[in-house]
Amino acid sequence: MLPRHSIAPVQSVMIYPREDGRAMSHVVRAAAWLVERGIKVTLPKSLYEKRQAGLPAACRGIEQDALDTSVDLVIALGGDGTLLRAARWGVDVGLPVLGINLGDLGFLTAYSGDQLEDGLADAAAGKLVWEPRLRMRVELRRRGATLASFNACNDAYVKHGSIPRLLQFATEIGGQYMATYRADGLIICTPMGSTAYNLAAGGPIVDPGTEVFTLAPICPHSLTHRPVVVASDTTIRITYVGPTDISEAYLTVDGQQTEALEVGDEVLITSAELPLKLCSPESNVFQVLAAKLGWSGPR
Repeated sequence: MLPRHSIAPVQSVMIYPREDGRAMSHVVRAAAWLVERGIKVTLPKSLYEKRQAGLPAACRGIEQDALDTSVDLVIALGGDGTLLRAARWGVDVGLPVLGINLGDLGFLTAYSGDQLEDGLADAAAGKLVWEPRLRMRVELRRRGATLASFNACNDAYVKHGSIPRLLQFATEIGGQYMATYRADGLIICTPMGSTAYNLAAGGPIVDPGTEVFTLAPICPHSLTHRPVVVASDTTIRITYVGPTDISEAYLTVDGQQTEALEVGDEVLITSAELPLKLCSPESNVFQVLAAKLGWSGPR
């Protein structure tokens, strides 16, 4: 069972809404509610500059690298994708992230959209708790040099581009060769990410309290290639080995950051140094699955 940590009554929060603009009415409501109670409100600078006229005068906008521990909590207004983007703002500063769901599934969010003020009231009253969620460090290496590095809350996957091709990925676990996958792609996920792309690809649902990574091939050529679960303290090395003719392959992290791959590129995955501090739903992941995916039935 994951340890749960209390959050003191908040004095300052950052609101991070979904990017399509449909959350603005909720942003205005939330900001007004918080400011009326003397709680400082921060928003991403780009959004603040566009919408400043409709917000309380006490609000401010900042760039991501200016966020620090003067803020107590990041509030994501949207679905799970919005929460993952919000996490990139707060996690390296050590800020807990609270999700209020304005989307469809919302596996990671603690409150629904019609519970907006309930969530704000719990934050103001010090009733929120957070749980640590394992993240992964993802490095893309080319000819021995690190080309890019990311931290992922949910998953990283390598996959073909717009032209469907059967790709080949030589995979090592803890320095030992495991397999060369021939598949449309390969997903590596955290326990939290097991209910995302991994679930759709037929991978296992993993309890959030376990310290493991899951590898799930996407449409493998061999039916004997099944999902594999490994300890999170091992290093996963994936080498893109083919095909060597003209083809496209990409590394995508949390469905939001993408890098094109060349044959010979390596993707290294290890545990990230800091976990995500997630204000998790009171229901566990299996209760959420039962409610949202229709698993509930007569007993």
